[in-house]
Amino acid sequence: MEYSVSPNCDVMQTYVDSIELRISLIVNLIIAIVAFPILVKSIIYIWKTDTFHRNTKMQIFVHLIALLIHVIGRLGLHSLDLFNYFSLGGNSSACEIIPKFYRCLILRAFYNIGLALSSMCSICLVLERYASTVFSSNYEHCGPNYGISLVFVQILLATSFIGSLYFYASFQPGDNVLYYCQTIASSRGNIFFVVIPLYSVLATQIIARFMFNVLIKINKKLRTRQIISLSTRYNLDQSIRSINVLTHAINYSTFVFIVLSIVTTTLHLFSSHFSKPVYIALVEAVHILPLYSIVVPILIYKNLSDINKMDKKNLNKAIHTGSDAYFTLFAKQIS
Repeated sequence: MEYSVSPNCDVMQTYVDSIELRISLIVNLIIAIVAFPILVKSIIYIWKTDTFHRNTKMQIFVHLIALLIHVIGRLGLHSLDLFNYFSLGGNSSACEIIPKFYRCLILRAFYNIGLALSSMCSICLVLERYASTVFSSNYEHCGPNYGISLVFVQILLATSFIGSLYFYASFQPGDNVLYYCQTIASSRGNIFFVVIPLYSVLATQIIARFMFNVLIKINKKLRTRQIISLSTRYNLDQSIRSINVLTHAINYSTFVFIVLSIVTTTLHLFSSHFSKPVYIALVEAVHILPLYSIVVPILIYKNLSDINKMDKKNLNKAIHTGSDAYFTLFAKQIS
């Protein structure tokens, strides 16, 4: 026997029979299945595109990889649970499908690592765009070291998040039977070791959203200066374009963590009013990161397509501009 105590088969049966839990897992599994190819395609697209500065691309790339890790975890968790629930025969005992401890530990690690790492992108994007604004005259030629450093910052922050989440969690089977794979179920700590990190991430998301607004105003103001080099002009245009496109990701990321933080806290406070399977169903429904993984890449791709169309339109317009206008602009650049 994996656990040191005998499991309660009747408790496991309540999970198997819960319509709410089945619906929640089915919906989340479908969303995760749809999100998987979108994320893979988005990762390839970001890797190949020249729309963003290389340091910006690194932060987005890590963000998408983290989302993919989270989705893989959910695919494994939800598909195995649903298979067990629907395949349990009438003569079988529910105890036969109690999740194995290490299966829960591994798949839930994918789930939580992806959640933690994906939540740290916003603040690093702000730091990267801040540097591009401050050093706008030569940031175009900035090497990858700064971007790599910010990737390590993301990993460090995510590690802190995970450390808090797993601080009191058990890493080996004990006397706490897991009827559903959930990190907090194996933890002997307070729920606030989960809630406080969520609110900390939410605070950084809100700060990042505010700073993005500040940065775009600064970049637009710098762009209106009469005497700036072509290199500076190019970098400012790229920065404005990047911030405009990534604002959607920041907005939705902030929304995701507002929902996660507030609703998770509310569910915990009123958990006594729900059966355990219904509580789990609601918690899984609240974790809408796979839905975010579908919506945001599509929106970013659409915005980039609109920008490319606008650039082509402006280029065609510029082709018909008189040569005198070019000489006037060139004179301003070298004066």
